[in-house]
Amino acid sequence: MVYMFGDSTLRQWWEYLVKFVSTLKQIDLHVTHNPGPLLATDSEYNYIVQWRTHQKPLRMERTGIQELHYIATELDGLGARKGMVIVLTCWSHFLTYPLAFYVRRLQHIREAIIQLLERSPDTKILIKSANTGYKFSHGSDWLSYQLDTVMRAMFSTLPVTILDVWQMTSCHRLPENLHPLEIIVKNEVDLMLSFICPQ
Repeated sequence: MVYMFGDSTLRQWWEYLVKFVSTLKQIDLHVTHNPGPLLATDSEYNYIVQWRTHQKPLRMERTGIQELHYIATELDGLGARKGMVIVLTCWSHFLTYPLAFYVRRLQHIREAIIQLLERSPDTKILIKSANTGYKFSHGSDWLSYQLDTVMRAMFSTLPVTILDVWQMTSCHRLPENLHPLEIIVKNEVDLMLSFICPQ
């Protein structure tokens, strides 16, 4: 069971998997695409991949507040299950808020991860770093880098894996884009999969 929580840069991973894994089929949950949840299942190999956006702050089309869940609350609700993989990211929508607001959000996520690992110690937790390409008047790669540095420090003492996509987006020959093109998304997903199924 792969649970993804975060922003649209992580939703790109879910969309890529559904597009390129022929046995993975999307289940229509009759929800708005952007906030999700989005669910796909593979009955042949017996696994699911789910994505859901994080709670506000968000910049997207109008969405009912009841559709938005905090990442920490979602993690608390997972219980103790075998074979779980958690993939999360939390940065781009926080660029226009005070750093203390972002730190508090990460603290709640950190506590939820600690509790989840106590219930289910074999759970793999993967945290996607920020990526470059935030080229808007209200944000920049410099601000993204600051949040990324805080995120890395916040989770540095936990048994989690940081997926460093900052380097993958900043060094690619394609122009930087907040939502990287498919070849970069493929590289990012390949990195994630190397920690889930390394054989």
